Amino acid sequence: MNRLERSHKALLLLASVIVKTFLMAIVSSYVFCGSINPNVLFFHCLENVPYVGGSIAAVAIIGTLFGYYISKLKSFDPIFQNLMMGDFIVTAMYFGASFSAPSIIASKVMIWLFGVWILGMLLAPFNKDRTILKKITEYGSLVALGTLLTAHFIPYLQEYQSSYTVSMMVTSILSIFGAGRDR
Repeated sequence: MNRLERSHKALLLLASVIVKTFLMAIVSSYVFCGSINPNVLFFHCLENVPYVGGSIAAVAIIGTLFGYYISKLKSFDPIFQNLMMGDFIVTAMYFGASFSAPSIIASKVMIWLFGVWILGMLLAPFNKDRTILKKITEYGSLVALGTLLTAHFIPYLQEYQSSYTVSMMVTSILSIFGAGRDR
């Protein structure tokens, strides 16, 4: 099995943190200024720029510290590739939804960025054996998360947003946990 070198791990983690930081910029500008338009942020919402900047900095700092932690631990070596694949897929789903429906997805993305992905990655090394249950957990939760994100665009189902939030957080954790399996 090819193991990733530490510098390659650092680059993958850096890419993940950059995407998450940009995602937080989109979501926090919507939360604090009511729009994802940069003109609104920098010309009409100057009093909230420090809050947006603080949110972005918090995600960048948390991601950097956590990335350093993961790159050092040997327990992540055999599962690192699957773990990053699951992390990128989940982040890409939230990223796509943040552009199309920032009002609906903003709170869920903030919860995802401020700890749920860290919790999922911390759980990943436990029982890292290659089992059918972990494969079902990973791929099933990715499908469930995609379905829940899609359901947000159906007007009839938008009244159930609080239950969607819980379901999205659970499936996000399960997808990262399921990705933590040795090939």
